[in-house]
Amino acid sequence: MGWLHAWVGFIAGLLLFCVFVTGSLAVFDTELTRWLQPEIPPEAPAFSPQSLDHTLPVVHELLVQGEKPFITLPSQRDPFLRVQHHDGYEFLTIPYNPQTGELLQARDTAGGKFFYDLHYTLRTGIYGATLIAAAGLALLVTVGSGIIIHLRGLVSDLLLVRPFASRLRAWLDVHVLASVPFIPFVIMMAYTGTFIRARTLFPPVSYISSIHNIVSPHPTELVPPKKKREFPVSPSLPPLLQEAEKTLGKDQTSFILFLPQSLLFSRLDMSVPRLKGEHVDFSPVDGHFLRHVLLSTPVTQTQQLMEGIHYARWTGPGLRWLYFLSGIMGAVMFASGSIIFLMKRRKMSGLRVIFRVAEGLTIGFIPGFLLATLAFFWANRLLPVFLPERHLAEVHCFFTIWALCTVTGLIWSLLHHSRRGWRMQLSALAFLSICLTPLDFFTRPGASIFHAPTVFAATDLCALFFGLVTLEMVRRL
Repeated sequence: MGWLHAWVGFIAGLLLFCVFVTGSLAVFDTELTRWLQPEIPPEAPAFSPQSLDHTLPVVHELLVQGEKPFITLPSQRDPFLRVQHHDGYEFLTIPYNPQTGELLQARDTAGGKFFYDLHYTLRTGIYGATLIAAAGLALLVTVGSGIIIHLRGLVSDLLLVRPFASRLRAWLDVHVLASVPFIPFVIMMAYTGTFIRARTLFPPVSYISSIHNIVSPHPTELVPPKKKREFPVSPSLPPLLQEAEKTLGKDQTSFILFLPQSLLFSRLDMSVPRLKGEHVDFSPVDGHFLRHVLLSTPVTQTQQLMEGIHYARWTGPGLRWLYFLSGIMGAVMFASGSIIFLMKRRKMSGLRVIFRVAEGLTIGFIPGFLLATLAFFWANRLLPVFLPERHLAEVHCFFTIWALCTVTGLIWSLLHHSRRGWRMQLSALAFLSICLTPLDFFTRPGASIFHAPTVFAATDLCALFFGLVTLEMVRRL
C-alpha cells in the first residue's frame, strides 16, 4: 500500500495539484470574472425584462458568425445581464445594464471561466479530458491506499503537529492534516468528476476504435470553419420570458440560448443539488411555443445529481467557501505528498538524472503553476484595455510564465541547485500575491482605501494571505 500510494500519488499528483487549484478557483468563476472586469460597478440596478431586447443586435451578429450565443439573466452572484458565447476554450461575456439594456464598456477577458475550462480539459479538448479522467481514477487509488496506511494511527496523526521538527516530519504532518479531515470531499469530487467524464474512459463503442478515433481523426470529423449564415430577427424576448415563467416559475429562468431551430429558456439550477436541465423552447421566427423539456429518467437524474454535487451551482456563499477551502487543502495534500516523495528518495537517488527531472517538474508544477495563475491576474490589469484579442493575450501570458517556470526549474534541478529554484519561484510568488492588492487599488476605477465586502476585497485578501504564507515558506526554506 505504501508503494502504491507513493508512486501513483506522485505520478498523478502534479497534474491533480493543478486540477484542484483550478477547480477551487472555478468555484468562484463568476465572482472572478467581475474582478477581472473592474470597469463594471459592484452594484447593479434591478432587472427589467425590457432590457433583453437591447442585446438582440449583438446576439444576431454572433448567430451570423456561426456562434451559439446565450443571455444569462441577473442573479445573486452576478447582478448584470450578459451575452455569452464559447470561443472553443472560454465563455466570453459582454455585460449589459440589467435595467436599461445599455452596453457596459468593460475590458475583454478570458474571465473566471478560464480556470473552469483548464480544470477539466487543460484547454486540449478530448485529450485533456481523457487525461484528467484517468487522473481521477488514480486519485481514488491514492486516497484508498492512503486511508489504509493511516487507519491505525489516524487519531494520533491528527492530534500530533510538529511544525518545528525536522523538515520531513513537518511535511508529513502537513500532508496528514491537509488530507484526513477533507477525505470525504476529495472522494466525493474524485468520484463525481470521474463519473461525469466516464464516457472518455469507458466509451459506448469499441475501446480500441475509440482510441483510434482520438489519435487519428477522420477528415469528416474535423470541425468545419464557422460560416456566416442568415438568421431571422428574433422575436421580442420579454413576452417569451413571461410565458416561460408560467412553466418554470417566477424568477426561475437562468439563461436564454439561441439555436438555429429554437429559443431555449432554461430553468435556474441554484435551488437543489440536482441539475435538472429543464427548459421551455420557442420558435426563433415568430415566438410560438414549441415544447417543454424535462428529463426525468433514473439514469438522467443520477447524472444530474452527480453534476450538481460537483459543479456546486446550488450552494450558498458559506458552502461555496467550504468547497473552496476543501479544494485548496486537496492541492496542499498533493503538493506536500510530492515533496515528501522527493525528500525520502533524495539521499539514495538525488544524483540520478531521472530524480533531477522529477524535482524540476515538481518546481514547475507547484510554485510555477501558482506563479502563472498570479501572472494571469496581473496581465489582466496591466495589458492595454483595447488590445485586440485581449483575452488570448491573458491566456498566452499564463502559459508562457508556466513554461518558463518549468524550464528554469528543470535547469536549476539538473545543475544540482534545486533549492535555489524553489526559493526564486516562491519569492516571486510571494511578491505577486502580496502586491495584488496595491495593483487592484491603482488599476480599478473608483477604488477606495476602505474595501467594501465585495469580490474585489475577497480576492485581494485571499491573495494577501497566500502571499504571507508563501513568504514564511521562503524564510524557512
